[in-house]
Amino acid sequence: PEEKRRTWIAQYDPSKHLVNCRVPILFVNGTNDVHYPLDSYMKSFHTVPGEKNLRIEVAMPHGHPPGWAPQEIENFIASKISNGKPLAIIGRPGILDAVPEDVVVADLTSTTPIAKAQIQWTTDSGLLSKRTWNSSPAKVVDNLVTSVIPPADTTIWFLSVTDERGAMTSSEMVFNPEE
Repeated sequence: PEEKRRTWIAQYDPSKHLVNCRVPILFVNGTNDVHYPLDSYMKSFHTVPGEKNLRIEVAMPHGHPPGWAPQEIENFIASKISNGKPLAIIGRPGILDAVPEDVVVADLTSTTPIAKAQIQWTTDSGLLSKRTWNSSPAKVVDNLVTSVIPPADTTIWFLSVTDERGAMTSSEMVFNPEE
């Protein structure tokens, strides 16, 4: 009912609370999370006004143990409280008109060498939790992550990098506006 929906939004919806976040925050999620789908998740990410980073894992299971398992959580905390090396940060990705072909590009900040870069995408539509994801290698050149653009029928895509420690971070999701 509408009254209960309004009450839930006022009391529990992340949009009402994350706007007040004043501490660094690491968002950890999977591409197919049925309880916090990527479109809602990115709205929460964008609501945080301060320092934030993102780790999206393809097909990461939902639940407390999988959510607590990523090493990036410890890396992130150590970088804030005990001089640990920070996680890589990928800026907002975009498509750059280039010759001979267009490319995806995003700024990269990392004090730890990058071991792997990827572009992840899905061409599926419908329920976000049911989509199949594809991955292809991307490149790190100086302070940029670059990749060929995903297929024309792509509905969502993002970039990820993994540093030499095995710590992975992601860019923001890019949603096809027609999706």
